[in-house]
Amino acid sequence: MRRYLVIALFACSFSAHALESLRIGNGLLVVGDSAARVKALLGNPSVHAKGGSSKKASSKTSGKRQGKSGKSDKGEKWQYRRDGHTITITIVEGKISHIDDVAR
Repeated sequence: MRRYLVIALFACSFSAHALESLRIGNGLLVVGDSAARVKALLGNPSVHAKGGSSKKASSKTSGKRQGKSGKSDKGEKWQYRRDGHTITITIVEGKISHIDDVAR
């Protein structure tokens, strides 16, 4: 019984991945690459959303240092649909800050 639970949990862990890199054909996208590299490998996004501005974020924190979660709220989120997966790439200041891959 324990073995089936481990297998089920292992299978569920593949449904969503936060990645540091993503292989696209023969190319590789990594956190820190430019937005131009994303467009070169994936083309134009199917969904393009902009996050909050830095002025709003700085007034909310009132001088406190933002953590990693605050960084993902800023910037742009580009969403692509490929091979049964939804890939969301967060672009902050022209560079990739987060890659998320979710199986549909």
